[in-house]
Amino acid sequence: MDQGLYSKFMSIHQDAVSNRQAHGTCVFLFWHRQFLVGFENMLRSLDPPRTSCLTLPYYDYVQHNLDYVNQRCTTIESCSPILRDLGGSTQAIRSTANIGGYTYPQFACVNASVASHFCADSQRSCSGCIPRGPWHSTFFNPDVNFNRVKRAVLPTGSSIAAVTSAIEFSVHNSVHSMLSGVMGNLFISPVEPVFYSHHTTIDLLHTIYHRCRVQPFVSGLTESSASDPRVFQGCSIPQTPNGGVTRNSSVFMQESGLRNNSLMRFFDGLPTTYGGLTDSTQLGQHSYSYDMGGLVGDLYTKCDAAGLGLPEVEERRRLTSGMRHVVRPIASADGNTFLGWRRAVFKRAQAQRIEDSDREMEKMMVMMYANCLPGNVTDYSPEFKAMWGIEGVVAPSKRLLDAIQDGSDTIKISNWTALNQRYFGCGGAFPNDK
Repeated sequence: MDQGLYSKFMSIHQDAVSNRQAHGTCVFLFWHRQFLVGFENMLRSLDPPRTSCLTLPYYDYVQHNLDYVNQRCTTIESCSPILRDLGGSTQAIRSTANIGGYTYPQFACVNASVASHFCADSQRSCSGCIPRGPWHSTFFNPDVNFNRVKRAVLPTGSSIAAVTSAIEFSVHNSVHSMLSGVMGNLFISPVEPVFYSHHTTIDLLHTIYHRCRVQPFVSGLTESSASDPRVFQGCSIPQTPNGGVTRNSSVFMQESGLRNNSLMRFFDGLPTTYGGLTDSTQLGQHSYSYDMGGLVGDLYTKCDAAGLGLPEVEERRRLTSGMRHVVRPIASADGNTFLGWRRAVFKRAQAQRIEDSDREMEKMMVMMYANCLPGNVTDYSPEFKAMWGIEGVVAPSKRLLDAIQDGSDTIKISNWTALNQRYFGCGGAFPNDK
């Protein structure tokens, strides 16, 4: 931040053409993968060798969400160590500083470290604070619960384009909305340091998809495999060069208002086309792997069998490189309790001959959030929808709750409230269960 490089990355994300490729398109995951690696390279360059091995941490809101379900904590700030480590939301001032053309007088502008170092325009306009939502009084929503995450990442028979859309318009958007403040802005959300950890989690979900849907069936990046819709699928993007992207299209990443991108040295050596960004372990000198645990680790290891009590399906092929993702076993009692609940629901679904047990679990958990936990299952605000161009879209969990309550998609598991009660101490059928 002090060197002005941080705000330049915000400027890339704010650029109209770059942003048009980065959101609501088939290359959402790929564009942000390139962006994250460039940002990480910048951090590593700051003070070598001390910073040479620095890596971006992922924000494990899937696990923190489980702590919320088990009422170990109450708000996203009390449940998420990373939010507290980055300054939280309470040490703040009011500010009308202009950040990339936007002001946030309605939000607290946090001036705790590291936010106190923020400069909006390469040190010419230092607000010394970052606008944040009220994390200390905001609750988790079901869109970042394991049940929703699994359904977004591993739907049946979907292409990478469909999965990209499912991840972006559920988990991704819900976290931006939940954190609020500058994170609610489509263009300048990289002002918030948590942005990078949030998108590292999104990149990890892309990695899980690749491990479960691509690696077992596609061997290497050959001309044939690169055209497999599970690996990459192009799309039309209005008002962009050539009107769309293919796997051979260049990754468009420039600073807003500048012809020469002063950050390009941090992207040197990275694949120049989208087709080269499909596998994080195959990026040459920029290859990377994840050290993961808890529920996301279980999802990476077991894929469709995660949380069902089924044996892991053996990988049909393995990476030829020496780089491996590290997966640590679930160690928390709450994690094992949650998996016990999922296994119990799965067994009952089998007994009732219900094929899609994951959907029933998602519905049962939505009712828990609505009727057992402190917050409410709500839609995105009109302002958020307008900013992100999703007018007419209802947040996934809110849409599901409405369908349960109006009878168009009822819970099919018999005595489901008893299962919730047994594992979580609350049935969830009625509002007075809170």
